Amino acid sequence: MNSAKNPIQAVQRTLDVVDVLKAHGEARVTDIAAELDLSKGTIHCHLATLEQNGYVVKNGQRYALGLRFLDLSHHAKNRVDIYDITKAEVDALAAESGEMALFTVEEHGEGVCLYKAEGENAVQTKLYVGYRNGLYHTAVGKALLAFMPEAHREEIIRETEFERIAPNTITDPDELREQLAEIRERGIAYNREETIQGLVGVGAPIRDQDGTLYGAVSLIGPVSRMDDERLTEELPELIRRAVNIIEVNITSL
Repeated sequence: MNSAKNPIQAVQRTLDVVDVLKAHGEARVTDIAAELDLSKGTIHCHLATLEQNGYVVKNGQRYALGLRFLDLSHHAKNRVDIYDITKAEVDALAAESGEMALFTVEEHGEGVCLYKAEGENAVQTKLYVGYRNGLYHTAVGKALLAFMPEAHREEIIRETEFERIAPNTITDPDELREQLAEIRERGIAYNREETIQGLVGVGAPIRDQDGTLYGAVSLIGPVSRMDDERLTEELPELIRRAVNIIEVNITSL
């Protein structure tokens, strides 16, 4: 979403190089050039510039992302005013439930995981801090969609390329809209094996007294531990309690 109509080619190529290194961990100049269909000389120039500024490191003939990106991530994360407040409650959610707890915000029409905590029985997934996901198939994503301004919600839905990534994934925009209306009524969103088969989630939005949306929190776990009572009563109650604490503290920011 929000693609630049006239991107600066050199900047775009640098970002493409970064994305390749992110995807592969390490890569040689020839590998990156082949993947991006660019000359080795062009790729070497971009890598040399990135290396000179600390964004890339060279190990023999291979390049990898540098730790300078950690500095950027720290400053990007700190612009989210409620991060520290929410982190404490997400930790508490994970400890009390025994499951994985997440704090997610929306950016450019995607859900971005800002923090995760793992309870003693948490499932292992590919989720990590910074992981980006479509909003239409996750509990936190649907919680965000349901309570964001209507114009922004409709823009995201229009631009979403719906994909059936699991047997229960919603791929019909109108069906999604109906589910979002239900979420607004009950204040709780569900992911019923819509992202990964065998995994379900419960999520809720974080808002202030004026209805401004700050993000969403969720708990995810395997179907085997999520009977109807736990999924519709126990976990929603834990999440509502955590969200209430966060929202009360927002007023003091």
